[in-house]
Formats: sequence, C-alpha cells, structure tokens
Amino acid sequence: MKQTKSDLAIIAAVAQLLAVVLTVAALFFARDVFIPLALGLLLSFLLSPIVSRVQRLGVPNIAAVIATALIAFIFLAGGITLLGRELTALVGDLPKHKGELVEKARSLAGLTTGVGGTLNELADEVTEAMEGRALSEEPVAETGPEASPTVLQRWTDKVFPPEKSASDQLPNDGSTPKSPLYIVPVQDDLPLASWASTAGTVLSPLATAGLVTVFALFMLIHREDLRDRIIAVISHGDYVTTTEALDEVASRISRYLVAQTIINTSYGVVMAAGLTIIGMTMTEDGVFPNAILWGVLATCLRFVPYIGPTAAAIFPLAIALSVFPGYGVFVAALLLIVLMELISNNVVEPWLYGTSTGISAVAVIVAAVFWGWLWGPVGLLLSTPLTVCLVVLGRHVPRFRMMATLFGEEVDIRPSLRFYQRLLVGDQHAATELLHAHLAETNYNQTCDEVLVPALKRIRKDHNADRLSDADANRLFALAGGLIAEFHQRQRPDENEVEQTDSDAVEETLPHVIGCVSHHFSESLILNILRHGGNGVYDLNSVDDEGLPQDAAKQIVKSAPAVVVIVVLPTGGTPQASFLCRCIRSEGYRGPIVISCLGKFKNFDSLFVRLRKAGATSVTTSYSQTRSKLESLVNRHDPIARIRQPVLA
Repeated sequence: MKQTKSDLAIIAAVAQLLAVVLTVAALFFARDVFIPLALGLLLSFLLSPIVSRVQRLGVPNIAAVIATALIAFIFLAGGITLLGRELTALVGDLPKHKGELVEKARSLAGLTTGVGGTLNELADEVTEAMEGRALSEEPVAETGPEASPTVLQRWTDKVFPPEKSASDQLPNDGSTPKSPLYIVPVQDDLPLASWASTAGTVLSPLATAGLVTVFALFMLIHREDLRDRIIAVISHGDYVTTTEALDEVASRISRYLVAQTIINTSYGVVMAAGLTIIGMTMTEDGVFPNAILWGVLATCLRFVPYIGPTAAAIFPLAIALSVFPGYGVFVAALLLIVLMELISNNVVEPWLYGTSTGISAVAVIVAAVFWGWLWGPVGLLLSTPLTVCLVVLGRHVPRFRMMATLFGEEVDIRPSLRFYQRLLVGDQHAATELLHAHLAETNYNQTCDEVLVPALKRIRKDHNADRLSDADANRLFALAGGLIAEFHQRQRPDENEVEQTDSDAVEETLPHVIGCVSHHFSESLILNILRHGGNGVYDLNSVDDEGLPQDAAKQIVKSAPAVVVIVVLPTGGTPQASFLCRCIRSEGYRGPIVISCLGKFKNFDSLFVRLRKAGATSVTTSYSQTRSKLESLVNRHDPIARIRQPVLA
C-alpha cells in the first residue's frame, strides 16, 4: 500500500511538471494569439473602472464603452502624433550635433594614449588583421603631435566618417581589397518588392493593434456575461471562492494599472518641464532639444519594469552630453532624473500602489525575466499583471498555493514555524528577537499560544517521526528552555519595584499550585511557562516526573495545594493524565484538578467526558485557557488573591 501511494505521488509530480512544460510551450508557440488576447485583457482592466463610472451616470453599457474607447483612442492618437513630430524634429537636428559628440568622444579617447599605449598598439594589430590589411602597408607610427589615432578614435571615425575629398578616393587598380579591379553595380530592390516589404513591416503592428482593440472592446461590452461564463466553467460548484478570486484579480490589476498610469504620466510631465527649465537657464539658445519627446517617451517606457526607467533616462542624458559644450547640462539632467526616481520609488509609488499588486519585489524581477524571455518586450509589459493573476490563483486554490508562497508579498508562514527554524539552525539571537517582536504586536498569552507551545509540539512531532534524533531533540528542548527562561526574565519588573509593592501590600503567602507532567519531560517546559505567567498570583511548583504516579499523588496530598494542573503535550499523554488523576483522587485529594491538553482534538467531547470521569475538574486546550482557569480557581480558594494583578499581561 505504501509503495502504491509512493508511485502515485511520483506520477502526480511528473504529470504536474509535464503540464507546466506544455503550458509554457503553448504560450511560446501560440504567442501570436495569446499576446493580443493578453493585451486586450490588460486594456479592458484599465478602462473597466472608467466604464463603470460612466454607467453609474445612467449611460447604457454599449454607449459607455464606446465613449470610453473614443476618449482613450484620442489620447493615444494625440500622444503618437506628438511623439512622431518630436522624433522627426530630432532626426533633422542630429547632424547639427555631430561635431560636439565627436569632439567629446575624441577627448575621452585621448585619455588612453598615455597609459594604454601598448594596449592600443595591440588593438591596432587586431583591427588591421580583421580588416585584412598587411602590417607592412601601414606607415610607421609617428611620435610627434601628429601620431596615429587610437582605437577609440578609429571607431569614432567609423561611426562619424569625415568627408572625403576627391584626392582621397582610391583608384580601381586592384592593388588593395578596397580598390577592386572590377566593379559590378547591384540593382536595388524592385519597387514592388520594396513596397511589399515596407507594407509588411508597417501592417503587422497595425494588425496586432487591431486585434487588441477588438478584444478589449468585446471584453468591455460583454464583461458581465464573460465573468458568469468563466465562473460557471472553472468553479466546479465552489462559486464563493471563484467569485472572490475573480474580484480580487480585477480589483488588484485595475488599481495597479490606474496607479501606474498616474505615476508615469506625472513623471513624464515633470521630466519635460524640468528639461525645459534646464534648457532655459543653462543653455545659450534657451532650449533643451525635444524636451516634450523625452517626457512622452519616459511615460511610455516606464510601463516596462526595470528596463523602461533606465531606457527613458539614457536618451535625454545622451542628448545633453552630445549637444551642449561642457558637462554642466548633462550633470543637471542627471540630477533631475535621480531626484525624480528617488521621489517616485520611495514616496509616490508606495503611497499610490500600497498593496495593489500583492507580489514581492523578487517576484517582479523573476516575472520580468520569464515573461520577457517568453514574449519579448510585450512580456515585460504584461509580467506584473500576469504574476498578480498567478498569486491570486495560489491564494484561493490549494493546488497552486505554491505560487502565493513564492511570489506573494505577504508570506503565510506561521510565527511558530519561523521560531522553530531559528531553533533548528541554533540562532538563539534571532529566535529571541522573534519572540519579542511577536509580543510587541500581540500580548503575552498569544505569544505563548502561537509561538512557544506550537514550537515545542513541532519538536515532539518531528522526534516521533524520526526526523530528529534523540540528541537533536534534547538539544532543541534545552535551547527552547533557555530561551523561555530568558524571555520571562526580560519581562519581569525591576526588583526594587517588586520590593516596594510587597512592602505596601499585605504580607500573604501566594496560593500554592502543583504542576505535573503526564508522559514526557518536555511538558516541564510548559509548567515553567505557567510558573512565570502566574508571577504575583500563584506559586507553582512541580513534582518529580521520574517517580511513579502513586508517589506523585502522595506528594500532592501531603502538600495540600490550592490547585493541581496536569500538562499534556501531544501526541499521546491523555491515558497517562487520566491515570494520574485517578491516583490523586484515590489518595484523598478533593481540590480542583486542571488537565491542560494543549492541542486541537476532533473528539474533544468524548475526551472531556473521559477525563471528567477520571476526576478532572476542568479540561483546557491552550495556554491562555489554562492560565485563566488557574487564576479563577486560585481566586476562589484565596479571596485575598483577587486583589493581586498578574505582572505579565
């Protein structure tokens, strides 16, 4: 049977891996279909809040969609027109700035002539070999002020070649590879072929844009019907979970897109205004070339994670470096961009985004790399929304919960598991800090119930399952015991305050409570927690846990405590606790007995009846219940204890 379950688990894992591979392959090979569909869905998420607001004004659905689409297309057409006009002006002005760029490039190349001379000579030889020229044909290097140019200067001359005079033209005498003996002119492409190639290049993006528009309009018009159909198909009867998941996906992506649009548009406006001010105050002409273009380009590029802001910054910086003499305008533009990035990343984005996406920073990077590899630049644009869908799917569907754990912003790891992991690696300092951080957010009882007790139970569970050896389990229990003692020591008030309180109060002996373990020595750690928790209310002492239950019962009767508490740390222990309770009753003890079974039990009712028949007064299932019950029973036994307040809240 075990072998069959193992084989089934292996088959299920292989099937899941195969499903992932097939899904990725389908997304890659069918990207011509999925990319327009994903872009249309993204555009519908962006425009859906606007359509809903227009509908609330009493406008019909189709009219609201058409009006919203027209407004969006007007803004888009205006942006494209403005971008095209600025690009045309930039291309026309580029030849004017060639001299300044060449001068700066050559001045930078001149820095390498002193120290890197040998490397330049080696690079010259490599370049000559690549160009197929013999070394003997090169003139001897000069040592005067007219020395041969460096490699960087050669490359600069290749990018910006100087105008050749008629004397520089080589004759076609066949003496060198650059002066062939015969020249056969090659006819250019036929007009029809050239036109077809240009038309294909232009029409392909237009066709994709048309598909995106059709998909977006269709999804906006029939969004309610599509939502109902999707819920009916994928819900499998669980309409609540499916509806919540779709609502969360829609709200998160819509908020993210709207916030990103506001941030990027504001960023582009500020960049254009800042570059314009720099041009007016720091240049002779009073103009920074194409400032509006760089603002619009920054708005568009910043939709692409990580790569977009960098690309948006390169263009204006390159223009500032190549157009204006000196480096003052370049430094001013660089400071402007750095200041805007700092404000945007640390102030504006956290304020507007908040928890709109719900994915971690690492997930954004991983998603950008994966979707960029899968779908190219469009994948970079869609990476964050698609990852949001996966995280929401993992949050609502148990089978995909791994997605939410790996990529979610809030990792659903219980504090007890974090504390247990610190114990496993022996990081005492981190474990202590975790305890105090949890105590600062909650209270003492919750820290014990949510961190300390579950960690001790986890040690027991792993030890029983042979995941921990006896030595490792003992080491972890010893480390946990030391942390518990240190934790309570830090929580104690100053000794002078305690002495002052005791001198003012009536000197009365605290009620005596006896604690017993049921079957394992780790339960003595729970008794230590109860002892420290009852400081100022009761005095808890433990009986010897190595003796027989009859001997422990005789010792309890002899001590005549106000309350007896028996701790059970699962797994197991309830039969031993029941037998110990009978022994205590058989010895003649008539006081209250509290059995603390720390855990969740499916058959708690039958367990409660069985322990009550054994003589237990109360049965508790958590530290906070046990402590409250002890304080209540102590107050009944000792009326003076009612005025005492516990030191630990």
